[in-house]
Amino acid sequence: MSERAMPGATTRTAERGTAASPGARRAFAILTGIATLFVFVQFFTSSEFIRAKGDTEETWTNIHGFTAYGLLVPALLAAVVAVVALRRAAPVLTVVAVVFFVASVGQWGTGHLISTLGMDGWTPFHVFFSSVVLALAIWASIRSAALRRG
Repeated sequence: MSERAMPGATTRTAERGTAASPGARRAFAILTGIATLFVFVQFFTSSEFIRAKGDTEETWTNIHGFTAYGLLVPALLAAVVAVVALRRAAPVLTVVAVVFFVASVGQWGTGHLISTLGMDGWTPFHVFFSSVVLALAIWASIRSAALRRG
């Protein structure tokens, strides 16, 4: 009896057709891990410039702003890998990766409104975006590990 004639064979064939390559799963996991690391660096540096006074405050603010790029770049690359290589195997994870990048851009943008333009009224939005980014980073990291094992 051929595989096509077996009950459930089309399901097994379809599942094999949607499996993501090990390289794509690994790349996504690494990029998500790097982005998540920078989320935590962002939290650490924000707590430092909130406590600091004088020149030290400006130094920590600059470090905080610079490390945002360490979050944005791998988040963008992870979203691209998800859209290109994981969208069939992990559609929810793909959506989360794109939303993670978009929220990261929102966090970065509101941070620049605050630090560059002195628009402190954006602070609650910046904090909101940082909370969303943290939650999505953790979720994406956990799911990417499960995807790699699966």
